[in-house]
Amino acid sequence: MTPDYAMMQQLLDKTLPDMTPAALHGLITGLLVSGAPDIDEEDIAALLDCEFAPVMAQLTAKLIGTTRDQLQQADYSFQPLLPLDDEQLVARVQALGHWCESFTNGFSAGFVEADSALGDEGREALTDIAQFASLSDEIDDDIEDEETDYMELVEYVRMATMTLFHQLFQQLSRQLTPARAPDDDAVNLDDQILH
Repeated sequence: MTPDYAMMQQLLDKTLPDMTPAALHGLITGLLVSGAPDIDEEDIAALLDCEFAPVMAQLTAKLIGTTRDQLQQADYSFQPLLPLDDEQLVARVQALGHWCESFTNGFSAGFVEADSALGDEGREALTDIAQFASLSDEIDDDIEDEETDYMELVEYVRMATMTLFHQLFQQLSRQLTPARAPDDDAVNLDDQILH
């Protein structure tokens, strides 16, 4: 279950006032999508150059586990952690920009493969997400009638994230799976890559 955005914001305001739930989730997601295995709350704290209070460490560990599970689901249930629809559109657009910026930072921190591992589709998805990071700088007060555009952007970011994840998962699978006879035991890639 994904943590409640508003409650998470209150906790972050007390412990990491410059961080939003969207930015934290984007960072975690970027690291996971990059192919970085076995990340934990200490890795996130190190990237943020801070020390988590115990409650923040627990929340981050839970968010890592939830996000990893969602990314692995065959039903594409992954969703960026963003404010609920009853928040003003300006705040939601800003949060999406923060999510994309942090995703890009997390991906850059964890990605160790050659660029060719991304493929054309993966490179395009990463470039688009990076461009959306500037959304929080480009907001004007006259966007309240652009709800549909926002929803389409969120859906695009969601699918671009899944595209990158599956592209790199397949690439890592090919690298880790030796040539085997059909009746050999299959390699458990979930354990090797994501756990």
